Amino acid sequence: MAPANSTDLMTTTIAGGSGLTNGDKIAISAVCGTVLIGVIGAIIATLTYREIRRRNKRDNQRGLDEDRRRLEEDRRRLEEDQRPPQPEDVPLLTEGTPDQEQIQAVASKAEEAVKKVYTNTGSYVQILPWVDDHQRHITDIYTKLCLVQQVEMSGMIQTKERTMQSYEEMFHFETRNKNPIKRIVVSGSAGMGKTTLIDKIAYDWAMGNSETLNKFKLVFALKMGSLLQSSNLEDAIFEKLISKDSVDKSALKEFIDKNQDKVLILLDGFDECKITTTDTSSFGSILKVLNRKLVPECWVVITSRPPIDKLVNSSLVEKPYTHLRIKGFSDTDIKEYVKQFFLGDHDKARRLIEQIQLSDTLTDLAKSPMLLLLMCLLMGSTENTLPVTMTRLYNKTLNFVFKRQTTDIKDDAISKILISIGEVALGSLLSKDQSFAFREGDFEKTALDAALNAGILTSERVIDGLETYQRVSFIHQTFLEYCAAMYWQSLKHKWRKTKFDKILKIVLSLTGSTPLTFPSHLLSRYEYLFRFCCGDNKACTNCILQNIQQGRDSRLVIICYFESQSKELPPKSVISSILTDDIDISDWNNDSTNAFFHFLNQVAGNDHFSKVKKLFATSFNFQRFGTDLVESIKPMTNLQSLSLQSSSLTAANTNQILSSMATPSTLTELDLSGNEALGGSVSLLAPQLMKLKRLKRLHLLGCLLVAKDVSPIAKSMGDTPVDLDVSLNRALGGCASNWGPELGKMECLQDIHLRDCSLQGTDIEHIAVALSGVSTLVSLDLSNNHALGGSAPLGALKKMNHLKELTLAGCNLTGDDIEPIAESVSELPNLTHLVLSNNEALGRHESSWDLHLKKMKHLKELSLVGCYLTGDDMGPIAESVSDMPNLNHLNLRANGALGGCATLWAQHLKKMNHLRELSLAGCNLEDVDMEPIAESVSDMPNLIHLDLSLNYSLIDCASSSAQHLKLMTKHLKKLILYGLTDEEKEYINTSCDLNPTILDFKSPPWLKRIGRLGSFPTF
Repeated sequence: MAPANSTDLMTTTIAGGSGLTNGDKIAISAVCGTVLIGVIGAIIATLTYREIRRRNKRDNQRGLDEDRRRLEEDRRRLEEDQRPPQPEDVPLLTEGTPDQEQIQAVASKAEEAVKKVYTNTGSYVQILPWVDDHQRHITDIYTKLCLVQQVEMSGMIQTKERTMQSYEEMFHFETRNKNPIKRIVVSGSAGMGKTTLIDKIAYDWAMGNSETLNKFKLVFALKMGSLLQSSNLEDAIFEKLISKDSVDKSALKEFIDKNQDKVLILLDGFDECKITTTDTSSFGSILKVLNRKLVPECWVVITSRPPIDKLVNSSLVEKPYTHLRIKGFSDTDIKEYVKQFFLGDHDKARRLIEQIQLSDTLTDLAKSPMLLLLMCLLMGSTENTLPVTMTRLYNKTLNFVFKRQTTDIKDDAISKILISIGEVALGSLLSKDQSFAFREGDFEKTALDAALNAGILTSERVIDGLETYQRVSFIHQTFLEYCAAMYWQSLKHKWRKTKFDKILKIVLSLTGSTPLTFPSHLLSRYEYLFRFCCGDNKACTNCILQNIQQGRDSRLVIICYFESQSKELPPKSVISSILTDDIDISDWNNDSTNAFFHFLNQVAGNDHFSKVKKLFATSFNFQRFGTDLVESIKPMTNLQSLSLQSSSLTAANTNQILSSMATPSTLTELDLSGNEALGGSVSLLAPQLMKLKRLKRLHLLGCLLVAKDVSPIAKSMGDTPVDLDVSLNRALGGCASNWGPELGKMECLQDIHLRDCSLQGTDIEHIAVALSGVSTLVSLDLSNNHALGGSAPLGALKKMNHLKELTLAGCNLTGDDIEPIAESVSELPNLTHLVLSNNEALGRHESSWDLHLKKMKHLKELSLVGCYLTGDDMGPIAESVSDMPNLNHLNLRANGALGGCATLWAQHLKKMNHLRELSLAGCNLEDVDMEPIAESVSDMPNLIHLDLSLNYSLIDCASSSAQHLKLMTKHLKKLILYGLTDEEKEYINTSCDLNPTILDFKSPPWLKRIGRLGSFPTF
């Protein structure tokens, strides 16, 4: 029977006197209790309201609004208390152990609750806090991702990048064992769209837009800026996403524990979370989820600004994990955005796009959707162009932002606000942890309110246990740096100069080095701070430049001087630091190059120009800065070396540069490599090349030269011995009959490099015949002409009897080629150096080595690097070398098959007892190889130099292999052991009782040369 309503109960009481049943009494008691609660609630509400009125007389409007909110919340709770219980209000579980059906019901209710949050609040994203009407749908604004894979190869890390077509791909990466990778790190600078990505994932899941995401029953998106390292996952979920009374916490926790693979946790802004220690005992469950101590099979996506070393480590995210980097807007995205913004003004859109494209700094900033919008707003307000310096750009931007909110605010007032909040910003930049999340109390209140009102600062309510506070942040890192610099700049007054200098010393000390040695990559961390501080301020600029120029970071010096826009000359010490003997602006971006020529224009007429002897400008933008380069070269009257590699030069451009030289006869080195437009037009260069009377080195690698280009090169040669490098011009292959004879006209040719020119066997005869008459020829390099192996008439090489060095590395030589090479070399009395490296088919040809190697009796150096030699090859090689009395240097580096079997071949080493230098670097030598090698080496009385570098199997074997070093160094003067750990070096130094001058743990010269070429050997 349905329970009686209140009217029925009252009627029954009047009619029936005291004849009530127990059920009736309980019902009446419940009603009375409800009424009593209502009366008490009303009294409490009245008292609360009076208390609020009393407070309102004292508090400002913000406090009043907050109290009204609290009153409304109290009133709502009272109404809920007085409302009769409804079925949906009853918790799904109240006590006892939940069964599977109840757990699934809780999960479904939680799913419904979080989906409602994501679809109601995640549909639109407001780009900027001060542009109320600029909102875009979340599906329109998320940006592409670039996958960064880090692969360890031979002890080094190489980075591979691949642009992803969809964020969904992040959920499909696997380990080598085909297990899914469930920890995903997304990094990106502020404003790049990390938060938007998290919101997009949550939104797509809630809307059912993604099949990949449909596998997740629950998705929890949390902002880490409002969390601490002790925060717990369940507490954060119920605080941010789900009403505490709607779902039972213990049941939800049990669902997560038992269905980990169906749960996705999205954590946004790790860099904003207050992590004070890596002690895992202080971690709450959120960080324990990250480091897999809890629910290891849950999927976790976490975003952070770079660097990510505080996130990716042994305490938190360990391998395996996937690392994604948000690139922001692409060049195409930038163009489309600007065109859409200036839909009715195509001319203004075109000008802004052009200005962004001309500046690498603006291009980089425009990748951020937020900063690109700022540029559009600034361009669209009163200006038709953006300012020329970063300082002026941010100055105008901030003035625009403040005056958009408060039209009558003065520039001085804005400056005071920025200086005030900048003091807090600078303190954060200089702090150890560089935390960029602040509390309201960190700022002066008036400045805080003004900055929040303008939107330069944002404020977010954070609940930390029982404490509630507002977390304040700058809208972008660069705004923080600008404000910090404005405060620092404000200290440059007589009465505060000491504090300015103290801060400068602190910034320099944070690089981890002394001012004389700090590396540029560390200074670049504070580049914007330096640039903004120098902006339109001569005093700050001179002070900063005189300090950072000591570290020889010329690019930063140049860009800071440009920011100052000073009309006065920089200090002489600064000029001297830029106009040195060697100037290198290789790979400088457009902004730095523009600043460089601005500097040169300012100091024009200075006698420092005559000091310059070498100018390197690889990847130079001649189309934009060609005129500046030509004018700058004119006063460099002692210029000896000019490098303009890969600068898209034409013959006309090159002539323009060479003709600008006041004294072309001083130039001894010219490198025009990588300028492909020179191919087929070298004849246009010949008149200018002929003026270079002292030219000793001409490099034209990879210029797409053709046969007709060789003749004008030959005609331009003077009386000075020349090193000519025309490598990587593959159109020269197969047609040496046309251009080979021209080589014979180069009477002063000393070295010629024809590496990787696609030469054929038929070309060798023409080249050899032509060069046979060049008495000055010393070196011929035919490396990486792969068609020369097995079929080329290599016997023709004997015609070049003046030759001293011959390189046939990487030519696909086989064992059958050893005989003709040996025959030719035996008839070249002056040949002392032969390089046969990286011909893999030369290994396992012991009979060829035995019969023919000994014929090359004139050789002093023989290189067989990376020839896949085996232990079987070592016997005949050693036997032959024993009959080569002049050979003093044998290079066997990177023959990995020699490792682990020295007992089979090491005894042959002693036969080569006249050797002075031997390299077994990178041969995969193991601990068991050390004893037989030591015994043989000790019987080689002339051996003074042994290289055992980069034998990685010897790592961690110092305690056993060190005992053989004493015997090994019986005659040695240098033993190179590069590649050992610091602990092993220390052990060897302390236990072997060796002369410290013998042991060399530094990187060997050959490795440095390989590094400069951009490739490393695979051992």
